[in-house]
Amino acid sequence: MEGQTHGSADRVLRIVYRIGVHKNPEQVSRLIERTYSPSDYFYINIFMTKETPPHSEWESALQKYRNGNMLYTWKRGGAWGGFGNVEGPLDAMTYCRGFDYDYFINLSGQCYPIKPMDVIKEELRKRNVAYMENFRLPSKAWEGENGGLDRINCFHVRLLNLSIRIPRLNKALPYGLEPYGGSYWFCLPKRFVDYVLDYVSNHPAIMRFYRHCRIPEEMFFQTIIMNSPLKSDVVNDDKRYIRWQKKPSPQILTQEDFNEIMRSDKLFARKFDINVDKTILDLIDREIEQPRQVASSSAGLSFR
Repeated sequence: MEGQTHGSADRVLRIVYRIGVHKNPEQVSRLIERTYSPSDYFYINIFMTKETPPHSEWESALQKYRNGNMLYTWKRGGAWGGFGNVEGPLDAMTYCRGFDYDYFINLSGQCYPIKPMDVIKEELRKRNVAYMENFRLPSKAWEGENGGLDRINCFHVRLLNLSIRIPRLNKALPYGLEPYGGSYWFCLPKRFVDYVLDYVSNHPAIMRFYRHCRIPEEMFFQTIIMNSPLKSDVVNDDKRYIRWQKKPSPQILTQEDFNEIMRSDKLFARKFDINVDKTILDLIDREIEQPRQVASSSAGLSFR
């Protein structure tokens, strides 16, 4: 199905951006301004953690985006490795299901585009495939975790700051699924999103199983999609430039990384932090295009 187009060739490609955030409202505002188009939709999950600024700071930073194609929601349980990181994208997918869009892009507030948005949209339009890192478990990519099987072979229960592991008696995934893992950051055509939502609705045990896995957000979507008839339309590339200093946290990108970032064929990069280095985002902006004005109206779109 690669190369299948959605609608006419001159149709504006529409994107749903789901952005999970918990800090730096100013940086999140800048990400939205860089990616904004009145033809797209934005679903912002603001996770409440110890680092999360008060509501007033978010209201101040995001108020100008409060129009017909922008929604931000408050959500608990966004800690790294928690099931809230599965529920966040699923919330956005469900909310936007009836909308007319082409791609669903999962981002964090510390992501940033490193190509002009028209180049990104043309790349997506040209192939109309899913960009999602994936590998079957066990995998050498997660060598220190029994190839990733430690994540699913036990019930993982959080108690205060402790993570308790209880071995499963039945280690098989429900519905005969083969386990897969990969990056949490993906770009999915709408037909993939619809498939995921239908699968979750018709196979409730998948939610129960992954709710008690370790870091389920790096397995849940890959497992459903790579066991589906759509798997042949998946490109094993999340289209993110990321530098791993040591896992589990990627390196914060700075000015020293600029040349390598811009030589990359990726579409987005992470992880940025304006409290560490703000200039790197200025350099990227100057390289790809001048910041655009955000429309004050929704251009007829409805996102309520």
